[in-house]
Amino acid sequence: MVTVESQIEQVVVYANGARVRRIATLKAPIPALVRLAGLPVSVMEDTVRTELDGPAVVTAIRTADEVLDGDAAAQEETPELRAARRRVAIAEAEVERIGGALELVIRAAVVAEDPTEDAPAAWAQVVAARRTLVTVRAERERGLRDQHAAARRELDDARRAFDVVAERDRRSGSARAAKLHEPRKHVELELAVKGTGDVTLRFEYQVAAARWAPSYVARLDATRVTFELRAVVAQDTGEDWKGVALRLSTAEPTRFAELPELAAQKIGRRQAEPAKRGFRPPPVGADELYRDYDRDFPRAVTTSFAKTKFDDSTYEGRAPTAPPAPPPMIMGRQDLGVPNDQSWDEESSNAMPEAPLAMLPMASRSKAGGIATAIGGVLAAPLGLAAAAAQSIARSGSAPGGGGPPAPKKRQATNVESAPPTPRLDYAALVMQAPTAHDRGKLVAAERRVDDETSARVFAGVTAIEQLALPPGHDADWDHVYDYAFASDGLVDVKSDAAWHGIALTSKSGTATLHHVAVPREQSDVFRVASIANPLDGPLLPGPIDVYDRGQFLVTSEIDYTPPGGTVEVGLGVDAQVKIARNIEYHEEATGMLRGGLKLVHAITIDVENLAPRAIELEIRERVPVTREGDDDVEVLIGKTDPPWEPWAPDATGPREARLRGGHRWKLAIAPNGKKLVRASYEIKIAGKHELVGGNRRES
Repeated sequence: MVTVESQIEQVVVYANGARVRRIATLKAPIPALVRLAGLPVSVMEDTVRTELDGPAVVTAIRTADEVLDGDAAAQEETPELRAARRRVAIAEAEVERIGGALELVIRAAVVAEDPTEDAPAAWAQVVAARRTLVTVRAERERGLRDQHAAARRELDDARRAFDVVAERDRRSGSARAAKLHEPRKHVELELAVKGTGDVTLRFEYQVAAARWAPSYVARLDATRVTFELRAVVAQDTGEDWKGVALRLSTAEPTRFAELPELAAQKIGRRQAEPAKRGFRPPPVGADELYRDYDRDFPRAVTTSFAKTKFDDSTYEGRAPTAPPAPPPMIMGRQDLGVPNDQSWDEESSNAMPEAPLAMLPMASRSKAGGIATAIGGVLAAPLGLAAAAAQSIARSGSAPGGGGPPAPKKRQATNVESAPPTPRLDYAALVMQAPTAHDRGKLVAAERRVDDETSARVFAGVTAIEQLALPPGHDADWDHVYDYAFASDGLVDVKSDAAWHGIALTSKSGTATLHHVAVPREQSDVFRVASIANPLDGPLLPGPIDVYDRGQFLVTSEIDYTPPGGTVEVGLGVDAQVKIARNIEYHEEATGMLRGGLKLVHAITIDVENLAPRAIELEIRERVPVTREGDDDVEVLIGKTDPPWEPWAPDATGPREARLRGGHRWKLAIAPNGKKLVRASYEIKIAGKHELVGGNRRES
């Protein structure tokens, strides 16, 4: 077995969860068994997928937990913390070394007794020598003091850097690789090799503790707009995403969708209704599916994960051999379904004829690593190899080929703990046997080991992400009717700390149309609106948008769901350089031959003045009363309008828009520092016996 390193290449974040794609390189010669270690415990085992580019084929995949024990592992540190600690240790040793040398120089005596009996030198020479020695010692002491000061400064810097790294490591939480003593997962791949050369391995898996929500930025410059797609991403999967290509998907990978069953439509004679669905035997001839595999890989290994422990020496210089045939199985009292609290005759049990290996079917994997099936209350273990044979010997009291049964005698059977049977309807726990196994083509129950601590850790991460409140203005509740993935232009980093991280995904150029909208009947303000065409290939999801005009921040608004090619309108606030005033004239007139009717005449006048140095497009919205259907006693007549207006109604697909009746609008082009005057009139005719609700007063 060879353990290889892998790096994260791409991450796809869904509405709930993520799919991580890793890449690894296998150098020639390619081993037959590869382990990809160091994966987080949040990996969903049944979502592992592999892809190979090279002369090899994956024949089996196994995912399992791994825990490396050891006292020294508990003291394991991150590489950054270990380097900072080493720097501090080196700086302390240097300060101690220079301090010791300086102490020796300070304590060294200048004058020492002459142990020889030679005549003393001339006094001038002695004084000159002492002066030279004092000068050398002073220079040496000065140099050591300078070195000692520099070493102490380096020690202070190293200690401050260590404190920073230690604090960052303490706050990182799960945003680090698992230590040796912590649980993690690994993936083992069984490979069938054909040819020589390196192999590029890509494998992906799904994790649950991840979320995202979109946001946008629009940078206006006259009629051009730079539209930026951004997002906030949070994940607590137990591994950092560093330098990865990120894709944000609107899909839900775990959402159940039932495929429709289409009824056959035929032209011709009526046929009988098809019989109801029931049990169907498995198709025969499954071995034909492996004909191409056997042709391309004639020397494939005939073992599987569940039965043989692989040894690297098995694949060095010699062809693999088939596993030895299992010993004949003795059917004991447990196999016959006899209760443990009843005594039985050993001789009668051993008289049971042995069943051939080929006649014993297979349905599920036992804890001993073999295969067990229950048919008619008889439990058979055809593939348990040594472990199953040992259990059978312990139950029957004899060994195969051991010279016959012992002397008949009565005895009380001992209670033997048997493995609980695997539910036959647990289809999600069934896996296909590897093509290198001699029982290939059959589904067996996968071995699953549930660790309470690991499950609690994964559950805590998922809960933390689900309960994480979105930043203000963000929305992650969109309709999953159009699945699309937004890809980042570059590589991004996302910490595994259960916190939101802002990410810039992509930027597109588009067109924007600026216009003004006024509803003087409701408010005497003129609003500036930008109509931006969706420049992305995918939809715009609900979220906040920051709008900039020529580099200056204007407003933070919200946009709703916009399909590809659609247009989104963003309000830019009130334009103080455009003034508008609305006035209305009202009077009543008697109508009819007997002057018993009443006509309410309204005349509307709206003045607009553009104080801006550029021309504007202004839309003025107005509303007139409408009658109820079937009411012939009230009539509304629209008079002369200058300039002519057109009917207007809110977008039927717009959110939270009340259905408006009787709406009209003017579309005007107003020159810089220009003025406009618009007029409209309408009449309301009512019978003399009626009166408008609230009185026949003029409309304000």
